[in-house]
Amino acid sequence: MKQLTLYILVLLFAACKKEGGTPAVGGIKPAVLHSSTSELVLKSTDRKAVALQLVWDEAILTSEEPMAQSALKNKIEITADPSFSVIAKSIEQVASSISYTHEQLNNLVTGMGFVPDEKKVFYIRVASRLGANTAWLYSNVIALTITPYQPMDEAAYLYLSNKEMTQFPWKLCSRKEDGFYDGFVRLDQWYNFYLANAESASASLIYGSYPLDGSQYILYSGADRWNCWTSKGGYLYLTADVNKLAWKETAVESMSVTGDFNGWNATATPMTYDQTAKVWKAIITTTAAEQWGIKVLINGSWTWFFGAAEGDGNCALYTADGSGFAYDKVGTHTLILDLSDPKQFKYHVE
Repeated sequence: MKQLTLYILVLLFAACKKEGGTPAVGGIKPAVLHSSTSELVLKSTDRKAVALQLVWDEAILTSEEPMAQSALKNKIEITADPSFSVIAKSIEQVASSISYTHEQLNNLVTGMGFVPDEKKVFYIRVASRLGANTAWLYSNVIALTITPYQPMDEAAYLYLSNKEMTQFPWKLCSRKEDGFYDGFVRLDQWYNFYLANAESASASLIYGSYPLDGSQYILYSGADRWNCWTSKGGYLYLTADVNKLAWKETAVESMSVTGDFNGWNATATPMTYDQTAKVWKAIITTTAAEQWGIKVLINGSWTWFFGAAEGDGNCALYTADGSGFAYDKVGTHTLILDLSDPKQFKYHVE
């Protein structure tokens, strides 16, 4: 292998000479790859945390003519085969480093056929070359032992627990995974709760309130946190922004259905909450399929309602204008609105 590498370097040196024998580019050599670890147990609870960092010392190009370092092309090759006869993943990389979260690495290795909760080794190297007509130069190989976890739902949740963290009756969802969570809950006034990233008292991240009077709506994860508590009680719309470390409660005082069938009246068809089934219900009588769909208004607002969403039986929460969701039943039926999973609000008709 050493002789082969030397042979390639000689070829590259020859290929990069100008007329007259003056070398045009120098310094070309294989990268030296470093890894932050040699063994990893991936955790779904840390899925957004960095699990692996790879850094390599790449060749520093020298030339009598101006030449950007970016002329040197690098790619990372990943495989479960130590001979690299089959490359599972090849990633072109401009910077001389790359990092992976637990989730990214888990998706990568499970996509390679690794079995959750079973330890297995995969191999990484960096390939470099200058120009498409030159051969790749390969770095040293890093062998990494990894144990993946069972892939989980893509949505990010915060689970609302009681003060003792023995029950987790509700959850908030960050549908865009941007740190903003929301959801609908039914809580008594002054209910004490925590928000955690797992349904467990040993969750890796638990938010309470900041231990200072007047800080009820501040999210705080320190060991000296207080529990959060509601001031309003009843059916609530909760939001939590972990970027701003703040949460908010809004009382839902009414839900009402509106459409052609009731002349788009905002109050004529109220919904009632079934606390056992955790759904909202309304009886609707129509004489024709709703041409523009129907909307479910929250607190009678035309700018805070449930309307159309992709997929049968799905509806979306709007805070501005939007279309109604499809309703093609004719006659008297019960509309059922299920907001228990904020990842996807749903409705159906019985």
